[in-house]
Amino acid sequence: MWLLIEERERCRRRDARLAAHTRDLLRAALARHAAGTAVWLYGSLVKPGRFHEWSDVDLAFESLPPGMSLEYLQSLLSADVGREVDVCLVERTRLRAIIEREGERWIG
Repeated sequence: MWLLIEERERCRRRDARLAAHTRDLLRAALARHAAGTAVWLYGSLVKPGRFHEWSDVDLAFESLPPGMSLEYLQSLLSADVGREVDVCLVERTRLRAIIEREGERWIG
């Protein structure tokens, strides 16, 4: 029983480090590709204990950076972060109320 509790705690710490590292990579990628653009981070990355090695990153932009499409921006961010990044526009998603209530607003 003690080993199981210890293993769970080890996994929790590993996942917390992974979440912090992913946030750092995301901030750098947004600064590179969407500087000055308002974006909402939501989903497992903003919920303590929910982000793990197979999690994606969920972003909702208030507007797209000039010259960018959703698909192109998604591919750039996914490549930089090293995992799937799902991108949408806040005004076009049915999740807007949830995103604005539970998400974190960042400026790229």
